[in-house]
Amino acid sequence: MSKEIDDNIMNEWLIKLKEAEKRFDEKKQNSTPKIQRIPQFLKQNDRFAKYCTPKFISFGPIHHKDPCLQQGKEFKLLWTSNFVTEYSRKMKKDTNQATHDLLEKIKGDIEDLKKLFIEDAILEEGYDDNYFTWMFFVDGCSALYFMENVDMHHLEALNIKLDQLMYIWRDMYLLENQLPMRLLKLLSESGEGNLNHSLLNFHTLGRIKRLNMVVIPLYNSDAIHILDHIRSLLVEEPMKENIIPNQDDNLENVIRNTSDQLSIYTYKNIRDLKAVGIEVKPCTIGENPSSWSNVHFSSNWLGGELRLPMFVFNDNTPYIFQNLLAYEMCPDNFRHKYECCSFFSFMDALIDTAEDVKELRLSGTLINMLASDEDLANLINELGNDLPTKLSDIYSTRAVAFSTKYINVKRKIEKHYSTKWRRWLAQGYNTYFGSPWSIIAFLAALVALVLTFIQTWFTIHH
Repeated sequence: MSKEIDDNIMNEWLIKLKEAEKRFDEKKQNSTPKIQRIPQFLKQNDRFAKYCTPKFISFGPIHHKDPCLQQGKEFKLLWTSNFVTEYSRKMKKDTNQATHDLLEKIKGDIEDLKKLFIEDAILEEGYDDNYFTWMFFVDGCSALYFMENVDMHHLEALNIKLDQLMYIWRDMYLLENQLPMRLLKLLSESGEGNLNHSLLNFHTLGRIKRLNMVVIPLYNSDAIHILDHIRSLLVEEPMKENIIPNQDDNLENVIRNTSDQLSIYTYKNIRDLKAVGIEVKPCTIGENPSSWSNVHFSSNWLGGELRLPMFVFNDNTPYIFQNLLAYEMCPDNFRHKYECCSFFSFMDALIDTAEDVKELRLSGTLINMLASDEDLANLINELGNDLPTKLSDIYSTRAVAFSTKYINVKRKIEKHYSTKWRRWLAQGYNTYFGSPWSIIAFLAALVALVLTFIQTWFTIHH
């Protein structure tokens, strides 16, 4: 006969359950995701992990002691010294006083700054507050100096080579390498306006400063770090209007509540759409046509028109995309609703092979700077394999989680694609008018038919 469970053990188990529930409630209430490591289930994929590990420089505590990143530390000290020199000149102070003032700013905010990182990254090495103050001072000042002076055509200010600049620029987008925007604001002498200029100059690799471009204050005060800032520029605020309310934040409700939702998407790629007369064009709607939220579809008698945002793919694109994906999939990120993941899933539904990439490239919607169209097709397909939108694919092939914007576009495309008479019209048009030669052949046959009719008429009447 089995013994009853000891009351003390039972109480201990119940306490563990309550504590776990409390931790998850606290995560959900905190709308700001912390700077943290890539989720372990993603890092188990070596292909994914290589895009999320810094190669040259570290920022913040997660990779601070990585022996492979020592050369980057020397550059950070140099740029910090340069930053303090410029800061002291603008503030009309000597460098010692300027350094002291900046360190005091950080020391006074150190507890709140530490809370912006995942707890194990703060506790792991046993650093004290003085060490964190120095780390944040060097990392923050050097990051600001780099952002303000980055210029791939003029490397003198940073005292580096082009290959080093590109490695550092790429490393600064990695999720595990982020610095809190709160720290950058604290150190930025002119407030958000100057920081906005530095951020946009960084994103454009120095184009803003090089061309003396006037920066319109578009700074997203809600961005919590550089990766979050570039994400906000890519998806923009209008995407939030397309998010299902909290009570419906699951794929089943999205599909159930989307009017006339078709349960299966039968088209597989851009070539399928082209075969039924759907033409792809660059989006020219809205203030920012390159925003990923600018996806539109319209249907007509002979075909349809799919408008997509223009974007460029290069060797750095996989790093930014994979880290955006990882950021949205962080366990404490209740701030966002898979807007980037939804866009990647939508593109994955259009691209299977190099032929699909070629069609989009010829349409002017994308510029492929990778080695080949096949490389880009593989990138999109690899992104698709890691998406939560694939993992939660219950009813619809490659359904897009949470974003009714993309679901509605896919629904309209499927409705057009599955209408038989439209398909027949498109196929007939493509057969007889799809190329100059087929048009010439059709006209020649028509002329021959008319001439035959005229000849027959004259023969009968004369």
